[in-house]
Amino acid sequence: MPKIRPSFQLRAGKRAGKRIGKLSRQHQMPRAARLETSKKAQRSLETRDRLLDSAEALFARHGLYGVTVRNVAQHAHVDTALVYYYFGTKRGMFDAVFQRRAEGINQARMDAMRAYEEESSSITVEGALRAFLDPILDADRHADEGWRNFSALVASANNSQDWGGEMMSRYFDSVIHRLIDLLKKALPHASEEDLYWSYMMLSGSLMVLQASTGRIELLSGGICRSDDVDAFGERLVTYAAAGLSAVCAARHRETNSKRP
Repeated sequence: MPKIRPSFQLRAGKRAGKRIGKLSRQHQMPRAARLETSKKAQRSLETRDRLLDSAEALFARHGLYGVTVRNVAQHAHVDTALVYYYFGTKRGMFDAVFQRRAEGINQARMDAMRAYEEESSSITVEGALRAFLDPILDADRHADEGWRNFSALVASANNSQDWGGEMMSRYFDSVIHRLIDLLKKALPHASEEDLYWSYMMLSGSLMVLQASTGRIELLSGGICRSDDVDAFGERLVTYAAAGLSAVCAARHRETNSKRP
């Protein structure tokens, strides 16, 4: 087979719209230009994150319909056109806000539940709930302003009839179904109806606790603090596990008593 001359390789590379090896455009680009390109990419990421932080804070306070694209741009101190550049529409920006944190916390919960199942000789209700809740409680312990805004936004979505149900289903159903699967192993005789109702009650309790409205301080006369994650986290697991087990056991007894 004849040996291909380097000059032919160079011409072929030109025809293909690229050069080969050390003659590539990247290698020909001056180092200063490459650094400037990298800086521009970094600034672009920082601008996008700043927009998401602003949108997260505003949506948490005012909901989807109470915030405009101009509001977010002004809060982030950027031109309104950049919102459309990065997200397309206000709804696209809203989705990006949800996705940014939901993916991370969901993966942490999936990992925790998988590890619990692999390491446990016997699945328990309390163990399953703890694996599901611990990543959220850890985030609450180290909560920055962004995480608090996201928690408030999730609570708002949970209470919105217009758009909340669809958003919660899109971003959280997979991890909730994983929890239900674990609970079925802990309570093999429990009905799915009882498990789903029990989950909704757990979700409502968690939303109230994460809201941090100061209600518990006023109600308890200062004995309890809404930022005491260790205090409410342990109680939530114990409370939810006992309640869920009791509901499922009562329904199981009721079903058995009706059998001939």
